[in-house]
Amino acid sequence: MVNALLDGFRALDLTDETGFICGKILATMGVETVKVEKPGGDPNRRIPPYYRNKDTSLYWLAYNTDKRSITLNLETDQGRELFRRLVEKVDFVLESFTPGYLDNLELGYDDLCRINPGIIMTSITPFGQKGPYAQYKGCELIASAMSGVMLTNGDPDRPPLREGPDSIYYRSNAAAALGTVMAHFHRRITGEGQQVDVSLQEVAASRTTTNLVVWEFDKRLIKRNSIIRTVGARATQWLWPCKDGYVFWAFMGGPIGAPANRALSKWMDDDGMENPLNRVTNWEEFDMATVPKEDLDAQQEAIRKFFLNHAKREITEEGLRRRINACAVNNPADVLEYPQLGERGFWTNLEHPELGTTLSYPKYFFLSSETENFVKHRAPLVGEDNEDIYAKELGLSGTEISRLKENGII
Repeated sequence: MVNALLDGFRALDLTDETGFICGKILATMGVETVKVEKPGGDPNRRIPPYYRNKDTSLYWLAYNTDKRSITLNLETDQGRELFRRLVEKVDFVLESFTPGYLDNLELGYDDLCRINPGIIMTSITPFGQKGPYAQYKGCELIASAMSGVMLTNGDPDRPPLREGPDSIYYRSNAAAALGTVMAHFHRRITGEGQQVDVSLQEVAASRTTTNLVVWEFDKRLIKRNSIIRTVGARATQWLWPCKDGYVFWAFMGGPIGAPANRALSKWMDDDGMENPLNRVTNWEEFDMATVPKEDLDAQQEAIRKFFLNHAKREITEEGLRRRINACAVNNPADVLEYPQLGERGFWTNLEHPELGTTLSYPKYFFLSSETENFVKHRAPLVGEDNEDIYAKELGLSGTEISRLKENGII
């Protein structure tokens, strides 16, 4: 069997939805990631959307693949003692509590270091471990707003919008996973563990560098727009409606835009359309800053009508042949059927015996020539691994486990 990159290492995952994806990434790379849930299960198991009902959260299933599950109440003395015993044998602890919460339970980074000097604790929080906002609550929506990301999304005549699929959680968790792996690399060299501190706001703010630079030097805010893009002195449309959706195509001047503009104009002529683009005699010298606005508006209106006459698949396939290089804005059905993803084996089916079905998942975050870092198992049931870990690893008897359950500790 081919190993994954990080086979042989273990993580305890204490995160809520703020940090699910970090553990998922590590688990896909081979880390035995044990989700530590409250007795009765993590409340985030009920985040919508659902497969059938509130007990089958697709959000939970998607972001907790390849993890194991134990239940444990950290707010009890016995629960904390069991956790300390687990920490002796792990390499990573992932957490997303308010800074200071674990310290108050005597389970903070300094406490765990005394148990396991090489431990790496990765903390994912809205504003980081230090600073005036460290104790503030936060979520995807708040991080999006306070980082400046939200200001760039949506139509200009409507309020700003957050991005759809928890993109800030996703990128922050990728940063957390990277930080965890780099801390692990450092530990392999020096033997030293460390705490990795990830702030959702900071990771999100790093995406707004263009806006920050424009403000820093010009004291100007880039205006929000959902379909146009400003290059140089003029804003031109880059997102175009078509027969069955939208396509992305950049209308640009000068030598960069010349080949595609010339090819699009030829296609419009072939369709017998009214075509103000064919009045341009030298596309290489076409400067949008000097073109009269009414001419530029007429050209874009003609392009808009052209795209509306064609379906996105035709635009992308015929456009590729003609070297126009437009791309479709895919919907979920398009993504699932996309031949490139299919040919690369991007999708995998995981069995869900408790649901009596199999569900399709993305198989990997990256491909490696020497290791298989693949999604292999569905997300765990609540406490699915209690018996294995508490009885077989910690040596608790059946009577002890039953008593712990009765007392709400596991």
